[in-house]
Amino acid sequence: MRHSNANTRRYRIKVRQECIKQYGGKCACCGEVHLEFLAIDHINGGGLAHRRSTKMGGGQLLSIWLKRNHWPLGFRILCHNCNSAIGYYGACPHTANVLPGVTQEELRNELAV
Repeated sequence: MRHSNANTRRYRIKVRQECIKQYGGKCACCGEVHLEFLAIDHINGGGLAHRRSTKMGGGQLLSIWLKRNHWPLGFRILCHNCNSAIGYYGACPHTANVLPGVTQEELRNELAV
């Protein structure tokens, strides 16, 4: 039986909500709770390699994969801001200095130029 696009969309949203709840329900860094702002993060990196090895594709399919694999360890929920900061700078300003030896104030001054 084929699912309509609307049914598929509802199912993916339901699984994504379940996934976010399973992994803590909010950004592990700043506490953001709005579903629209949240993403699933591979804690130790390696998201691209994981997607390639499982032939999974994008983020919505990751939620389904996580559910089918009984919510494995190694994943967390981050908001898009914290996830981007970790990807670009290696750490989020909420939790650590972004660059070793560079304070948050120095970084803000550098970026403001």
